Amino acid sequence: MSGARSNNNNNHPPDSLNPEREPVKFDVHLRGAPEEVVQLVQNIKDVAEQFLYHWKTFPLVLPPSLSSAGATGGDTGSAQHDGGVSLSSLPRRLNKHINLRDLFLAPSFDELDAVAVDGKGEPRRLNGKHLECIRERGEFEVESLNFPGQVHKWLLSQLLQKGTERSRDSLLNDLALALRFIIVTAKGRLVSHFFSLYQAVRSLVTGLLKLLDIIIGVPSLQAHNLETKIREERWQYLVAELSEFEDSLELLCGFVRRQLRRATTEKFEVERESSHPPVPVPYLFLTPKGVELDLRLFNRDTMRRALPALVAILERETRGWFLHFRERLISELRSQKLPDEEIEREVNQAVMKEYLQRVYTSILSHPDLLALGEGIPQLLVQQAQSVVLMHRAVENVQKKLTKTKDSLKQRIEYMYPVFSRIRPWMRDKLRSAENHFIEECQWSAHEEALMLCTSQRLHQTVYFLNRDLTFMREREPVLLKELRKVKTPTRSFQWLTQIWFPSNWIVRRSFQGQSEVIPTVQSATATSITTPRSDPSQVVIPWCSPVSLRALLCVEPFMPDLELSQVNGTLFPRKSSLTPTLSSRLLSLWRHISKSRTHFETKPDTGFIGKGFTRHLNRLWNYLVKGLLGTLCVVLIFPLVCFVASFCSLAMALTAFIWMPVVTLGLHLFMALICDLDSPDPTRNRYLVILEAILWNIGIQGGIQPVLALFVAFFMCPLISVTILTASFHLVIKKRGRVPASDSFVVKRIAGPGLASNYFYQVRPEQALAAFEAKLELDELAAYQHETEQTILQPQKDFSQFVEACFGPFSAQLSKTGPYLCLQKEGQDLVSALHEKLERRRRDLQTGLGVAVRSKIKLTTLELKIAIQQAALMLERFYPLHVLQRLPINEEDYWESKGLSVHDWAGLAGLMYADIFSLDFLTPLDETDTKFRLEVRIEHFASTKSCFFSQPHQQVDLSRYTEMVHGAELGTGGPDLLGPVYAPRGNIQVHSPYLEVSAFNPRSKVTATNRKQEKRGGCSSPTNGQSETRQMAVCCLNLPPRALSSRSALPLPVGGLFQKFGGWKTYKRERRQYGFHIEKKNTLHTLNCCHWTKR
Repeated sequence: MSGARSNNNNNHPPDSLNPEREPVKFDVHLRGAPEEVVQLVQNIKDVAEQFLYHWKTFPLVLPPSLSSAGATGGDTGSAQHDGGVSLSSLPRRLNKHINLRDLFLAPSFDELDAVAVDGKGEPRRLNGKHLECIRERGEFEVESLNFPGQVHKWLLSQLLQKGTERSRDSLLNDLALALRFIIVTAKGRLVSHFFSLYQAVRSLVTGLLKLLDIIIGVPSLQAHNLETKIREERWQYLVAELSEFEDSLELLCGFVRRQLRRATTEKFEVERESSHPPVPVPYLFLTPKGVELDLRLFNRDTMRRALPALVAILERETRGWFLHFRERLISELRSQKLPDEEIEREVNQAVMKEYLQRVYTSILSHPDLLALGEGIPQLLVQQAQSVVLMHRAVENVQKKLTKTKDSLKQRIEYMYPVFSRIRPWMRDKLRSAENHFIEECQWSAHEEALMLCTSQRLHQTVYFLNRDLTFMREREPVLLKELRKVKTPTRSFQWLTQIWFPSNWIVRRSFQGQSEVIPTVQSATATSITTPRSDPSQVVIPWCSPVSLRALLCVEPFMPDLELSQVNGTLFPRKSSLTPTLSSRLLSLWRHISKSRTHFETKPDTGFIGKGFTRHLNRLWNYLVKGLLGTLCVVLIFPLVCFVASFCSLAMALTAFIWMPVVTLGLHLFMALICDLDSPDPTRNRYLVILEAILWNIGIQGGIQPVLALFVAFFMCPLISVTILTASFHLVIKKRGRVPASDSFVVKRIAGPGLASNYFYQVRPEQALAAFEAKLELDELAAYQHETEQTILQPQKDFSQFVEACFGPFSAQLSKTGPYLCLQKEGQDLVSALHEKLERRRRDLQTGLGVAVRSKIKLTTLELKIAIQQAALMLERFYPLHVLQRLPINEEDYWESKGLSVHDWAGLAGLMYADIFSLDFLTPLDETDTKFRLEVRIEHFASTKSCFFSQPHQQVDLSRYTEMVHGAELGTGGPDLLGPVYAPRGNIQVHSPYLEVSAFNPRSKVTATNRKQEKRGGCSSPTNGQSETRQMAVCCLNLPPRALSSRSALPLPVGGLFQKFGGWKTYKRERRQYGFHIEKKNTLHTLNCCHWTKR
């Protein structure tokens, strides 16, 4: 509902502005219907017209503007309230309407034309101070006319004047460039990996090896699956000492025995039974020292049931305490005069510690987690503690490395002012120092984690860390040395051979690790031989193919291939090598004809034509076509094929010493000159290999490259160095220099008002309060819109409920026609009219500021406190009656949605200011900040320095807000609603606490933060107790061979050192400018705790 609202806490409009109801009329015509039906419909119509209605009149009167004429209450002239805010500042009273677009006017920075001339309008000449600055730095400054304290700075071209300071820098840079040609470029032409003598020698050796590979071949060997073998050995070492409890082991063994008995007596699928074992897998183990290891968190069902409770705890514990806790700590540490870096570190650690303590307390007392089993909450807490301590250890080592590199860089810059300007030389020095640090501190992260976990009494974590550290220190180097020696050929070839003389073959029998030689025996069957013997009288036939002479002359089919029996070691014919002969082929052909005739004659005569006629066709097909033609082919063609194949084979065998070298030579020439078909390395070039070896590797890289490299190293680089040194000179500025009004190739303005990007706009508290009041009015309009729309649509809702209640039991539905359609159309018209009025009002309440301007608006510390305090008091008197009562949610839910405690008006004022301007608005201006005023459009100029303002069209009256500012009370004499919240913070950044839920799950995977991604070993489903134990230990501590041995930029990556110990994912924290904090609800942030950066 809408209407004018008085100021005496009466929210109900007068009766003349209330919407007027009118019953809905129904036109019912039932012709020819029974009397009972007519009477029933008439009763329904009477009841419907009694309960259903539509709006006869609905006046849309928006709430009066806070800054325009409106009704005044009886208390508008009352005394001032607490904090200096009079009640007349909140109710609507008679005031001139404020155009918010005239509230903030950006200054104009275009004053160069005025700066370039003097008081007489003549070009301004350079004075002695300007010339002195030019001699020293090659630049000069001129004070701004419209912005006191600001200067315009111009930089002269180096061709005109450098200045003594820039000349010294230029000299050092030129010396560094000259030395770079000597110690970097020239040295690189000798030992670099590109265009150097060293690269020429390597290319020459590579070309010679390729030629040798083309002629006779070069061995290609490599060690396969080295990382996988090391990882498996590591997994086995982690759990090698663990032993199960006797009762658990006996239970598992009994289950295995029962399954074996079932497999011998019953029919069931072993895979299906093993996937759902009825016996629990053991999760409790003992170390040799008697320490119990509880690995129940590796039970997927347990973690699945605990996950909802953990997510709820992590989300709930971030609310209600962070802001006040953070600001109290900052205030306490600032009172101790600590530097910003130390304050930031201490506050972040304290915030995270407080958050973790709250999370741990909630986990230990949560009923759902307690119901999972005895000790499960303690295991979850220990798991999270392990994750936190691991990350802290890695972070400490990373900080130590960064500190070492920074100190080394400062020492080098102090000791070698010229060499330090050579970036490649500097990078080599820092890289060498980093490698040296990695070599010395490669186990520091493990040792730091062990110390931290020991102090927290995390015995399970300490055990696995000790085992892993021992493996990497002692066993891994030995294993790597041994496994690297085990090399296999890159490619393997297999050729089948024929057993011509079985007596010459040596048969070995291997059983239970022992091998013995048994006599070679040839047998006609696999196992019927009784006495080992050899038959030397057998005739060896050299041709055993299906078209051989043996197949032509023999009568019975024969088996030329022999097979080794695995029972007694005899050689017996292989049945798969049965070869038919000429006689057997003819016999098979006529047997097939006989079976075909028999099959035809035994079939019943039920065909379309009858056997009397088809019998002759069948005889013709079988005897003439199959029999005669088949026999002729076998008798005439098969012997010819056998003789040709046999004699050709003999001829090829006898002349093999003639044609085989030719074919081999041709194939080798083809692969050397055109395409290498037998290259073992798929990444190597396959085409024109000999040309690549001779022309590119030997000719260009091995011959021309060393000559050019020596020429550049010993002639070009010294010549360029001397030329640069002798060509360095300075010019003197002309005497007729003057202040320029524009840039040119000689001079360029590098600083001045509006030129830099790191400046801010300063406003007055009155302007901020006026914009805040407009925001209050926007919020009231939004609440009024929601309330009015619900009222407009209420008749339609009542209509739907009436139809559902009366006719729903009879399966009748509402038809959107007739009276309901009229209601719907009336509601749409009213809502459209409401939106049109609200849009016109909202356009008047917009400030018209762009995002770039709003993000730079700020206040000083005192003015910001005054603005927040007065805004909080305005909210306390305005919001409950005009906004909160209209919202569809209760007041507690509203404060929770904002992330604030109930009646935290100062916090709500900060949120609204951040919405009006930006989050940086809540960080006050510092004395060192570059700032410009955003003035209000006024009728008369205050001074000649305000000439950059545009001509006003009306006056903006801010006297009411000025009274509010003057009446504010801060300090001991008045309420300090803010405390130290909005004190200057500088570069302090405090991150919102966050803990990833996967930190409680030891099976979760984490991503590596180092440059080189390492392979991870997944946790597969175990098949027995021992493999499950091994997998659990592997997931507990999946550490790489060396956490600090890689040459990546980050020598101690979180993912590289601690990959799966308890799901050690990096803390996800929100990076934001340290100012007023707005928490995001129901959002998972992903940021790295180990890389906190400063803006």
